[in-house]
Amino acid sequence: MFGLLSSAATGSDTTTPSVTEGTTGDPTAPATSGIDWAHVWDTVWHWCVSEGIKLLIALIVLWLCFKIVNFIFRRVSKILEKRKADKTLSRALVSVSRKIIKFFLLLMFVGYIGIDTSSIVAAIAAGAVTVGLALQGALSNLASGVLIICLRPFRVGDFIECTGLKGTVEDIGLFQTRLVSPDNKVLIISNTNAINAAIINYSMKDTRRVDMTFSIAYEEDFRKAKNLIREEIAKTGLALPEPEPFVNIKEHNDSSIDIEVRTWVKSDDYWDFYWRLLEDVKMAFDKHDITIPYNQLDVHIKDKESEKLQLEDDDKYVKAEIEHYKHTLSTKEVARKRRLAAEAAEKERKENKNIVKAIIKKARKKDKKQSEKVEANNENKTKKV
Repeated sequence: MFGLLSSAATGSDTTTPSVTEGTTGDPTAPATSGIDWAHVWDTVWHWCVSEGIKLLIALIVLWLCFKIVNFIFRRVSKILEKRKADKTLSRALVSVSRKIIKFFLLLMFVGYIGIDTSSIVAAIAAGAVTVGLALQGALSNLASGVLIICLRPFRVGDFIECTGLKGTVEDIGLFQTRLVSPDNKVLIISNTNAINAAIINYSMKDTRRVDMTFSIAYEEDFRKAKNLIREEIAKTGLALPEPEPFVNIKEHNDSSIDIEVRTWVKSDDYWDFYWRLLEDVKMAFDKHDITIPYNQLDVHIKDKESEKLQLEDDDKYVKAEIEHYKHTLSTKEVARKRRLAAEAAEKERKENKNIVKAIIKKARKKDKKQSEKVEANNENKTKKV
């Protein structure tokens, strides 16, 4: 439309010359503007009659198609709910299918009004690659969401514990899972964390075991306490007959006997049974005078005189040990001095012995020289004679 308007304006400029004062044209000719408005309005009217009506019809048809798609999928959702289909799978399939159908309707609308859809598809593919590289975490959540929907470790309405959070599953989306905590807080967990973390599903099984511990004093009759607990379990009407409730001594604690109770109930009755049994057992123990003990600590106080005598005995023992230690040290010191004196004497004796040997050796050498000299003199005298 904007191209038609510009072409009309350009054509009027080239075909209709403007006449102003001071030109060589006829001064009596009327002055004209640069745009032929009659031609512009004809062009707009022609576009509205031909392309405009086509576009308006396409928009109306697209709007009606969207309304029909929404209506159909609302009906499908209600039918699936009436047939008690899996909420997780049905919601995910309905949501994804509705979006895919709307996307294809939008592509058909674009092609109908004359825009080349092949270039749009190519641009979408290129953009998808770019977005995929930039949103790896989001795509990981998407893949994890698909795995949760297919593997179904939990479903909508289940009470689960995941990544340290507890709550009822309200919705499983393609990117995140929404929980509602018991105190009505909304907890949102990314699907990647949900699929990689350890999941505790409290609602997957129809039955659960309730584990409880009751403590009684040592002087109480534990058999009577066990029978009372069994009677209160039966009175609740929530315990399952099979497996039979387990009631037995768990531990001899510091100040009490601990009785372990293990009872199977339906998952929906877990907390009702838990709170009721706590209250009923307490009332039964009070009625039959069974004591629930407090933590106790026995304190023994020593007599001061005996403590004083003990301290004196300890002092004597310490003094004796000190004297023995000193005596041992002095004995070791005397022995060490004696050993050092003996070593010094032995060293001095060896040195004196060496000195005597050296003196004797020197004297022998001197005597030998003198004897040789005397013999030489005698030989000379003999020769002269």
